[in-house]
Amino acid sequence: MRIAIISGKGGTGKSSLTSSLAFALGKKKKIVLVDADSDCPNQHIFFPGKKTKETSISVSKIAFIDPKKCSGCGKCVDACQFGAVALAHGVAEIDGFGCEGCGACAIVCPEKAIRLRPERSGSLIVVKTKNFPLVYARLLPGRSGTGKMVYNARKLADEIADKNGAELVLIDAPPGIGCPVIASITGCDYVIGVVEPTPTGTANLERALKVVEHFGIPYFVVVNKVGLSEKHEKAIKRKFGRKLLASIPYDEGVPKLLARGIPPIRGKGPSAGAFALFVKRLEKLIGGADEARRGQE
Repeated sequence: MRIAIISGKGGTGKSSLTSSLAFALGKKKKIVLVDADSDCPNQHIFFPGKKTKETSISVSKIAFIDPKKCSGCGKCVDACQFGAVALAHGVAEIDGFGCEGCGACAIVCPEKAIRLRPERSGSLIVVKTKNFPLVYARLLPGRSGTGKMVYNARKLADEIADKNGAELVLIDAPPGIGCPVIASITGCDYVIGVVEPTPTGTANLERALKVVEHFGIPYFVVVNKVGLSEKHEKAIKRKFGRKLLASIPYDEGVPKLLARGIPPIRGKGPSAGAFALFVKRLEKLIGGADEARRGQE
């Protein structure tokens, strides 16, 4: 089974929820945790361990110029929509950080002096933590291709899950609705959306859930930081109704736990019990789905 945890924006508590879920389930089941935020992965802070694999990966190409062939005509400069090509001393030069690898410059070059070639995008990393494998991708600064990075991280996680006989692949998706989010949720059995009771939090989760609905994936919602706004909490309950799986109270002790790399479920504040209740409800959901699947077989 594959479950992705999403949010419409950053700061809702998505990674806190995921780390708490992984901590609780990792002691009972064989799981694989995927941190799908290749721009800023952070699950390794909660779950340190020994790196068992780190491989370079290329998911995009950038343009390179052979200065010996370049005639300095400037057609590539005009063709580049990203301002990544400029003439210097009569020869075209490409800014590797500005290049998006579209290939327009190579197409218009009359001297065939420009070609696209793969450039290292980042790394795929596997960490053996105390209770489960953690897989994540780390994108190099200035590189593109976050969606492809997530795809490759998930592919590697599935291979590890199959090899280890894992019951669950848990995916901590990045915030928003872009390519890496789509790559995170595709093929999942369930999606859990995390929302905070604020106008921005609610609006952005609704937008993210439209992406989930587009792919026909069942989803549930967890309200975090309950107690901030009774007005917006009531609006969330009206909006999502039976889709609400849990409510996590606002807890001033959580940021202190996060600063120490501790999943909130391990704390002693008011949120710890709510996180534990969420885990139990999700376990029941997973168990029911597995039982239904076995009945169909």
